[in-house]
Amino acid sequence: MRLVYHITSVISTETRAFNNENRAGLNLFTPNVNIFRDPRWGRGQETSGKDPFLTSEYVYALVQGLQRVKDEHYLKITADCKAYNAYDLENWIGTARFHFDAKISDQDLVETCIHDAHVASIMCSYNTINGIPSCANQFEIEMLAR
Repeated sequence: MRLVYHITSVISTETRAFNNENRAGLNLFTPNVNIFRDPRWGRGQETSGKDPFLTSEYVYALVQGLQRVKDEHYLKITADCKAYNAYDLENWIGTARFHFDAKISDQDLVETCIHDAHVASIMCSYNTINGIPSCANQFEIEMLAR
């Protein structure tokens, strides 16, 4: 994971350089933190795979590489963990991610949550999780993600 850290550190340095000439912002909408459970999902190549442990290690290294600087008082850039949870369904028997209700156990939610990376922002998904819209799910956003 050191390679992921070093590559993303270079990416964030280049992002700041582009920002110096007002050609880019300092918020990158990466990484896609979904667990890749179904190979029919069209955006699986954006993720790190199907293993929750590997995904958490990868995302930790990526977020640290993008955001971390020697002076801990500011962020180099802000990373955004997108499609935060259960967003990997793409038109399965007429069900799309926009109106899908994912039934996820508390254990699975905790195992796929990343606490240690201190990511600057998260992007909720369109779907509902256990009957609650992802963007309105106070438990998921304020307890699990924070």
